[in-house]
Amino acid sequence: MDSQYFNDPNPHRRAFPRGLLQPKHGFRFSIDALLLACFAAYRTHRNVIDLGTGCGVVGLGLLLLDSGRRFARKPFKVIGIDNNLEMVALAQANAERLDFAKRFTAIHGNVRDIDKIREFQPGEYDAALCNPPYRLAGQGRLPNDPAKQSAMFEIAGQVEDFLQAAKQVLATKGRMYMVHLPEHLPRLLQHLEAARLAPKRLRLVHPHRDKPASLLLLEAVKGGKPGLSVAPPLIVYHRVCTTSAGQTIHQTTDEALAFCPFLDCNSTRPVATPLDSS
Repeated sequence: MDSQYFNDPNPHRRAFPRGLLQPKHGFRFSIDALLLACFAAYRTHRNVIDLGTGCGVVGLGLLLLDSGRRFARKPFKVIGIDNNLEMVALAQANAERLDFAKRFTAIHGNVRDIDKIREFQPGEYDAALCNPPYRLAGQGRLPNDPAKQSAMFEIAGQVEDFLQAAKQVLATKGRMYMVHLPEHLPRLLQHLEAARLAPKRLRLVHPHRDKPASLLLLEAVKGGKPGLSVAPPLIVYHRVCTTSAGQTIHQTTDEALAFCPFLDCNSTRPVATPLDSS
């Protein structure tokens, strides 16, 4: 992945994802959003929609990766949809800080009612980004903040709502890129079939080489033929040492940095749980 944007004169681009505006007390993005942006960046795009955009991190990350490529290409635009008005405002403000105001537009709306959004045009997009809530309603402790509840649990929208929205927005042979939990893969495959989205590429993300996968990255094609390719696992961290205070120092692996240069902003740190998910 090219990383010329690190030399960009815009300080917010150089620092990305640090410096992104986020709610002080609401839901804040994690590593999964950064990995999804890089997973979707290996192909060229013409028109992208980000379903559940939050503060815009996935769509803006994809634009930033595109802007740093060596060879000029026709610039694509991203529309980000979110049901939280505060997040919509933050996403648009982040686009302006990153000089992407002409290429990124945040819109208030619910993926459940994608056809009711005025700016929505069915079949107009060749790529859909999808980072839905991971947790089923009623499973696990709900946070007190309503925005966190909606972002983390399937309260305002279930995963099948996101997949059906992707089906509506994508052109035939358009591609959906999703990040989710491996434990939900059987359920995802069932709903993908119902939405006529053929899974084509799967990559499992492991916090350490000896740990189970904690995230999955999935690409599906609308109206595509059967045929799933499983990529080698992505190992994010390796253990460097343990401090005298008993903290283990984790360092981002070279393969993870090559896949997602955004991880360089926090490549070495003491952590208890090195790979967080939504």
